Amino acid sequence: MVLYPLAGALLFYTVNGGSTAAVSLLHIDRAMLPTLRIIQAVGQFLVLALPVILLAAWHTGRKNPFSWESLAFLGITKSFNFGAALLAVGGIFLLQPLLYTITALQDLYLWPALGDAGKEVVRQRDMMDSFIRELALVRSVPEFFSVAFVLAVTPAVCEELLFRGYIQQNYSKSISSGAAVLLTGSLFAFFHMSAANLFPLALLGWYIGYISIKTGNLALPFAVHLVNNFAALLLLLFTDSGDLAPRVQPYTVLGALWWWLVVAVSLFLFILVILRFSAAFSTSSDIVVTQPASRG
Repeated sequence: MVLYPLAGALLFYTVNGGSTAAVSLLHIDRAMLPTLRIIQAVGQFLVLALPVILLAAWHTGRKNPFSWESLAFLGITKSFNFGAALLAVGGIFLLQPLLYTITALQDLYLWPALGDAGKEVVRQRDMMDSFIRELALVRSVPEFFSVAFVLAVTPAVCEELLFRGYIQQNYSKSISSGAAVLLTGSLFAFFHMSAANLFPLALLGWYIGYISIKTGNLALPFAVHLVNNFAALLLLLFTDSGDLAPRVQPYTVLGALWWWLVVAVSLFLFILVILRFSAAFSTSSDIVVTQPASRG
């Protein structure tokens, strides 16, 4: 959690000639947007993905970090179940009404009840939202693909390698699978350093962890994470291009009966997804790699 923002700040400081004047959470010099996106992607690969790949090679005793044993240790296998992937992606969409409801209830009741502390939580969230909006600024089709790579693909790859591929994989070897999912999902939420989104992120992390522990294949958590990020990016771009704010205010949505029907139906369908996975993958699919006799 500490190394990631520090690495990003150091990369920007180096690339920008020792100056940080061109960027803040409140305003980004648009001329620096391409550089910031590159730094965002490179920072995640260097701080999150690369250490995980090297540690997997150390665990399996292979000099080649991309050996079959090292990749299998992280849950990267050749098999891919498209039916399970569609079911898992459907589950993440079914979770969205609940996640929005939790966020809206926090905005309406929790943060006001906490007084100045709640105001600070909201202020920090709004600053980060403003930063992400500027980072996601799109003015052409090629720029859209670069933004999608930085804000959707890169986090999905790097965070899934770290959390589900490495952390959860190791936890599941010493504690129960359920505890590994809960603990890893909680770390996933804290990693994003957003008090306002802590519980929604934990729910998201627990669901992705469940998919990972049931299938034993990192491709499915990656697919779920990618679709979630990409949908959030499209929603961000869509809402910024039109004035939808008056129609999505929390007090307006939560006061409508139809919304609670949507939440109830989506939760019912989500439970069906969980039951389907439980039936299809009745045993934990932890990857067990045979330790070689000697490192080499």
